[in-house]
Amino acid sequence: MSTTPKHWNYFLAVEAELVACSRYVEFSRANYACYSNEFAKLIVLAAAEVDSIWQELCAHLNASARAEKITDYYTILLAQYPLLTQCEIAIPRYQLTFCPWKDWTDIQRPDWWSKSYNKLKHERTAHFSSATLEAALNAVGAQFLALQLYHHAVNNEHVSVDLSMRSALFAPRLPDTYKGGTFWGYGDPFAHLAPPGA
Repeated sequence: MSTTPKHWNYFLAVEAELVACSRYVEFSRANYACYSNEFAKLIVLAAAEVDSIWQELCAHLNASARAEKITDYYTILLAQYPLLTQCEIAIPRYQLTFCPWKDWTDIQRPDWWSKSYNKLKHERTAHFSSATLEAALNAVGAQFLALQLYHHAVNNEHVSVDLSMRSALFAPRLPDTYKGGTFWGYGDPFAHLAPPGA
């Protein structure tokens, strides 16, 4: 029996609010620049959760390292997951794929983090227009990916949940290797980056 991932229910709650937004704004590249109070709330909720998950994961991976903020996490996480900045997440329902950690370096954070989350957290009224659909999808997608990595590192198993607890939107880029029964397995989120035949 698989273990329900720590933080998974919170992810599902955040994701459910994101799904509700799709009734008003179609999730498409044409609407990526749309911004709203709901997107602002979801960006802050998801990014704060990612921050918490990354802290726990970094402590698990390297207990002697000091990891208190996103610039600290980079070295620890990339040592363990060198393909993290290339890992794509899919939203099959809307035929969208994106890479939440693209452009992350030891000195630069992803745009959705630096230009949306940080600005909304510190100066919301001045940067309200940064609360975009694109940033919200990246933030919640980053939360989804962070949970997969955390669960695998701590429990030595890929995320596999009861069908009723599966993500309503997100999946690794390639089709899952296990689909059947009453469980939904997400498999290896880096599988799409493996060389052919590997």
